[in-house]
This record gives sequence, structure tokens and C-alpha cells, in this order.
Amino acid sequence: MIIGRVLIIPFLEGKLDGNGQLVEPDIDSIFKKWKDRHPEFQEKNFHVIRAKSYQTGDGVDTILVRVTADVDGELAAYDPSDDADLYEEFRLAESDSPRPELHKIWIQQCEAVEHIESEHGTEKAIGYLIGEKLLNFLEVAEVRPEWRAEIPHFVARIKTIFEPWQISEFFEVPRRLGAFGHVTDDEGHNFWRSQRADSENICEDSRNLLLFERAREWLLEDPS
Repeated sequence: MIIGRVLIIPFLEGKLDGNGQLVEPDIDSIFKKWKDRHPEFQEKNFHVIRAKSYQTGDGVDTILVRVTADVDGELAAYDPSDDADLYEEFRLAESDSPRPELHKIWIQQCEAVEHIESEHGTEKAIGYLIGEKLLNFLEVAEVRPEWRAEIPHFVARIKTIFEPWQISEFFEVPRRLGAFGHVTDDEGHNFWRSQRADSENICEDSRNLLLFERAREWLLEDPS
């Protein structure tokens, strides 16, 4: 168990198959199988954490995902190794922890902003970096101290990329959050949400709003 959370599925990453093709972990399918195996936990509050723009040891771009749950008496004694057969092929190499440099993923993400802004404009760029990547980073940082230590550096870099008024405006305008929030239009976003259970959407919305407020504190206020 980790502070505030119970680990359900450890970090998983994409793997190359026999033909050299990348196969990424289908976390939704894996998690569904886990829930089918544990119907007694169906109504618990779970969190799927995705760290994108991640490079495997083979230098291939993929995603890194894990699942946690809010601390709960019934889940407190849960051992993820009991269900390792559901995802063993995608287990992150070198134990369950990300590689040491992974917590510096924000450097690559900040470097990508210049290209995004030149191709798609500031709105897309700031949505990508703050509305998706910073929120994802803050969530992973809840359970990884090495990520928490990088937050001030990540935030400082963001403040050099965007003007103060641009950052302030980002938090003043209502917007969609998360990985699909800034890459889809209203129709596409509504369709994606319609394919998920209402309870899942509500849980994710609540989580994103909490992370959004934390990002606001870091970028506009003194979080201490």
C-alpha cells in the first residue's frame, strides 16, 4: 500500500513482439478482467494513471500506465502479485518502478511545446502542457517522491514558455481536461464519453478538477 492509495496494477509498458512491432498494454481490457475477477471491489474509487511520450529501453515511443485505488479497509491488504497473470507480459522492466530518468519526462514534454504551438497555436500547446501533461505529472507525483521533487522545476519551466497572462487565462476559461480534452472537438469528446459508464466519467471529472486546482496553485499561487 502507498500513502493515500492502494496499488492495483503496477506500471506497465509497451513491448516489441516477435516481428519488432510495438504492442501497448490495453489497460482498459486488463482492468476489466481484474474487475471481473474481483466483483466485490466494483464500486471502489480507482485511478488509471497514464504517462505518455515515454521511451522504452529499445528507444521506442510508448505509454506507461498503472492503476491505483483510494485507501480502503477492504483493499488495504491487496497484493498486486496475486493477479500478475493478467498483465505479466507488459510489466515494466527493472522492477515495478519507472526507470530513474522517467521522472524527468517533463523536459521532453516542454521541448515538444514549441512544435505544437507553431503547428496548432498557443491554445493547443497550453492545453497539452498544462491541461494534460502537468495534470498527469501531479497525479503520478502523489505516489512517487522522485516525481514530487521535479514539480517545482516543471512549473518553473512552464512559466518561461508561456506569459503570465496566458497561464492566468488558461485557468479562467472553462475547458475540457485530460488526454482527450484538447485533442478532440466537442462532438468527438462527447462520443468518447458516451462509450464509458457515467460513474467512470464522474470519477474522472472529479479527479481532473482536483488536479486542475492543484496546477492552479502551483502556477498562480504559492502551494506551500
